Amino acid sequence: MLNEKDQRIFNYIAALEDVNAQLLKTLKKCVEILNQFKNFVPDPHGWQEILDLFEATIKEGERVPAEKTLH
Repeated sequence: MLNEKDQRIFNYIAALEDVNAQLLKTLKKCVEILNQFKNFVPDPHGWQEILDLFEATIKEGERVPAEKTLH
């Protein structure tokens, strides 16, 4: 059984994980929308670099929860 301090830390970590999950969901939606504009931007190569960076961020965000060590 967790003591009060440990429980507060656990709750804090769980809240951060929830926020991160929502941010990841929002980033995925943004990338989905931004992909629709690839053919209309003046610098498609630069645009794709940004999208690739976002995709790498999404992959990293999906990887981290799979490697949880605290709980």
